[in-house]
Amino acid sequence: MKKLIAVFVCFAILVSGIAVLAGCGKQKGKKEDPTENGITGGEIVGGWMKAESPIITEDFRTVFDKATETLTGIQYIPVAYLASQVVAGTNHRVLCKAAATVPDAETMYAIVYIYEDLNGGAQITDVADCDAQANVSADDGGWTEPDSPAVPEDALQALTKACEALTGMEYTPVALLASQVVAGINYRILCEARATVPDAETEYAIVTVYADPQGNAQITETAAFGQLAQLVNPIEEYGSNMDSLSAAEEAVGFTLTLPGSLTPENYVVISGVTLEVDFDGGYIRKAKGSEDISGDYNEYETVKTETADSKDVTLKGNGGKVMLAIWTEGDYTYCIGATDGIAEADILSLVNEIK
Repeated sequence: MKKLIAVFVCFAILVSGIAVLAGCGKQKGKKEDPTENGITGGEIVGGWMKAESPIITEDFRTVFDKATETLTGIQYIPVAYLASQVVAGTNHRVLCKAAATVPDAETMYAIVYIYEDLNGGAQITDVADCDAQANVSADDGGWTEPDSPAVPEDALQALTKACEALTGMEYTPVALLASQVVAGINYRILCEARATVPDAETEYAIVTVYADPQGNAQITETAAFGQLAQLVNPIEEYGSNMDSLSAAEEAVGFTLTLPGSLTPENYVVISGVTLEVDFDGGYIRKAKGSEDISGDYNEYETVKTETADSKDVTLKGNGGKVMLAIWTEGDYTYCIGATDGIAEADILSLVNEIK
């Protein structure tokens, strides 16, 4: 979805901007089938893409840190990147170690869903828990974590061998979580798990495999995750004609009056409560309440408050131009976002026309 700004003809404003379709943390992947409550999903716009590598990149770690920075009571540590979904922003699916922030709390595994918006903001949208312990230390029977979650050849061979005599289930390795040297080797592997029956859904499971010194292998333990939440896309796009605007207004329960000089490119509803109108290089948003709905977490050189038609408007920008205007009127909060910035007088004139 394009991120926003308007061309205000009356004031001879020409602003250009290219929309960002995905957040900076998106990792390369391949298309999945469309079953959103499982692992796979299909050749559709906005479909999930299975990660080619489970390795956590520095870009995604920045997104993860943003999504978890205000968490209290529990700590998540990313272990393996699983999948992404391009929406108006990016949805991410990541395996984590999870522990309550209290003394002697057990560390467990969880699959965490994160939504990254187009302005660098991120939030956790859902979590699927697992009853498998993630404690890995010398005191935990000698289990050790690998330097990389990528599944090595020896672990792959052990899982393949163990599955030869298996009936009723299929396991596909995703990430190596830990190993343990005994009289042979134990491997703890995150897998895609699917029952061998028609139309079975694919889920995730943590599978423990024992490989003996003679090359034999068997599955000794499995742990399933709670039902993977059906990740609902928080963004619903309606198109750019007047019927689209009416449908979007009906969805949020209020109307939006726009400056006549603007040419909408898309009407969007975010999480069922925020109405957004996208223009070439810019956007306008409206929602009930008084909170900042811009989703813009950038730091700006200038932040000040000006008055427009008796409304106090917070203006943020760089280099003498305004990139963001935020204000409230009555029961509603509004914002204008401008990728390249526009003159202060011109953006205040736009504020006066928006209702």
